[in-house]
Amino acid sequence: MADKPMTLNADPSIEDIRKDLDALKQDFARLAETIGKTAKRSAKDAAGGAEAAAGEVSDWAEDQYLQLRCTIRDQPLTACAVAACLGLVLGQVLLRR
Repeated sequence: MADKPMTLNADPSIEDIRKDLDALKQDFARLAETIGKTAKRSAKDAAGGAEAAAGEVSDWAEDQYLQLRCTIRDQPLTACAVAACLGLVLGQVLLRR
C-alpha cells in the first residue's frame, strides 16, 4: 500500500455548504415549532391559573357579602350608625376640595 499524505479538504464545496444550510434551516424550523408549542402550553397554563384565582376571589367576595348581610340583619342599629359615620366622613372629604 502506498502511503498517501492525509490532507484535510479545507475548501468545502458549494454543495456541502448548501447541505449544511438546508440542515440549519430545518433545525431552526424545528426550534421555532418547539418554541411555539411551549408558548401555547404556557399560555394555557397561565389562563387556567388565572381562571382558578378568579374563582377563588369570587368565592371570597360572595362569602364576605353574605357575612356582611347577616351582620346588618343581626345588628341594624350598628349598621346604620356605621353608614352615617362613613357618610359624614365622605361628605367632609368631598366638600374640602
